[in-house]
Amino acid sequence: MKNKIALISGGLGDIGQAIAIHLGKLGMRVALSDLADEAAAGQQLEQLRTAGCNELLYTRADVSSGEEVAAWLDKVEATWGTPQVVVANAGIVVVGKLTELDVKEVQKQMDVNFWGSYHIAVQAAQRMKKAALEGRIVFIGSWAAERPNARISSYCISKAAVRMLCKTMALELAADKILVNEIAPGIVEGGLSKKNQQKDPALLQTHLDSIPMHTLVTVEEVAAHVGMLCSFSNMNITGTTLLVDGGLSLTSKMTR
Repeated sequence: MKNKIALISGGLGDIGQAIAIHLGKLGMRVALSDLADEAAAGQQLEQLRTAGCNELLYTRADVSSGEEVAAWLDKVEATWGTPQVVVANAGIVVVGKLTELDVKEVQKQMDVNFWGSYHIAVQAAQRMKKAALEGRIVFIGSWAAERPNARISSYCISKAAVRMLCKTMALELAADKILVNEIAPGIVEGGLSKKNQQKDPALLQTHLDSIPMHTLVTVEEVAAHVGMLCSFSNMNITGTTLLVDGGLSLTSKMTR
């Protein structure tokens, strides 16, 4: 994986940063995107470089826009070349039932989670094919694609769509030796889940009681599994969803 180029969307979030550090330590050139301006992200980027991302390129990009994704890919190609590893990580969570949410809120959920994943994966795959390069694409999905949850209805739908996107692309790209897989974390010790748990300690206990293994998923664990699926020693794993949720998707205890 040394010197191969990796794209990571949502790169300034807890999971995105962990993935960047992990891939950087493997010797990859890491191209991140997120919504912050480069100046505002400066401290985080320096921390990533110190932690192991020796070659790091940051671009502000809204991945729900196909045009902005194309401009990001153009910049990466002009700087380093064609990326062979893509991690579609950017995502948001809209809380609420479908019958109570404004349609614009549901649309925003789909724009970021589904279309954001679609744009980066499809455009990068097109460029890999044009350059006759093997590749690895990993979607950061969710256990919520496995079971409906009325608290986060539109999130569940968006992640289920990402799962079928993964499988469809895996089938289409297999002959091109571009492997496409999904990591589906459960409740992660980071991001929005962590913020909500800090606001409401009872929520943390509810989460732990809902997970058969009674443990949260660390961002470092997610990153390690991404690294495994991105590896070019992985020759045949494609179209697969790797659930990393402590058994959460096996139960129906999640009520909050």
